[in-house]
Amino acid sequence: MQPGPITPLLFALITPPSSPLNIASVTSTHLASLLFATLLRNSSRAKSIARTIVPSLSSSNPSQPQADTGNFFVPADGGPPPAASVPEPEDEPDEPQTLLQLLSEHLSLAFLARGRPDTPDPEVREWDRLIVGYLCLLAQWLWEEPGTVREFLEAGALSVVSL
Repeated sequence: MQPGPITPLLFALITPPSSPLNIASVTSTHLASLLFATLLRNSSRAKSIARTIVPSLSSSNPSQPQADTGNFFVPADGGPPPAASVPEPEDEPDEPQTLLQLLSEHLSLAFLARGRPDTPDPEVREWDRLIVGYLCLLAQWLWEEPGTVREFLEAGALSVVSL
């Protein structure tokens, strides 16, 4: 089954937060989190279906350049290296992350960015708003859903829980 196009709701949820924050991006992520939480409310079936969402990050932003797989050299080093005659073994691609794992990772990143001492007060408030959106979604999604709680904790969310 081919993955379909990424919807605006899913795009807002899978886009990682970056500093300095863009207010429009924070607002769309916050509203997407609240909307997705509403879709999951009181439905075990919706929660279990949501656990199977594996967004395709490469197709989420077609304008984003893909990683260059060519040789890397610095011109100051005297020129490009000679072509290797022995092919290098390719790294195994990372297993795609589920939406729940991505949200857990984004929440951790938001906590770390918010806690930096050089962050100005207006940006701290925006980080707080982003964190609240993620927490509302995760609280709704994890409520009375043991499978989702297990996956959340297996994704390394203990660091988030300890914060």
